[in-house]
Amino acid sequence: MNEGNVFTKDMLMNISSMKVKAMELTKNGKPYCLLLKDILARDLYYDDEAPMTSLKELAEATGIKYAKVRKYIQMIYHDLVVNHLARPVFSFSKVRYEFLMRGRGKKFYHFETDQLPVMLRVGEELSLPFFSAYMGTSTFFVEDVNYQFEEETQIIKFWLREGSYNSYWHLGKTKQKRNMKSLLRIGMNLRSMS
Repeated sequence: MNEGNVFTKDMLMNISSMKVKAMELTKNGKPYCLLLKDILARDLYYDDEAPMTSLKELAEATGIKYAKVRKYIQMIYHDLVVNHLARPVFSFSKVRYEFLMRGRGKKFYHFETDQLPVMLRVGEELSLPFFSAYMGTSTFFVEDVNYQFEEETQIIKFWLREGSYNSYWHLGKTKQKRNMKSLLRIGMNLRSMS
């Protein structure tokens, strides 16, 4: 992989998303350590309020010449992501479950838990009476399950929808998605031919 083909903004976001692993690189004595500490202090990935920083801002904040900042970012990215020998081993020792619920009247509710005795699957129905006054219902079904990984945590998101699961509706929705993908592929092939 050639880091020259990767956008600097994307490298910064990837580096920031692996804060714990990237922090280990600050101990290796390489010339980019000061820059790396500054990037990690900005918390670009986890802080939604943090503005994306420019190379000029990084150069001014660290005193590193502008011409070297991108080179150092590429070196950090290489050591963190590309280098097969130095690539960090990830360990996802924690699990967090997030429930994202859509209720009546476009109501939305979100809650988290760190334990779940039984894994939920798409189509399964559940009763959550805790929020029924606000949500307008206590009956939901699992519309989708999504997995996300952050630092040492695996996040499992359950997208819940009010009501009961309708397997015919879900089958129709799946077919509709496949048809749209096929149409997009055909359109892309036609464009490439012209």
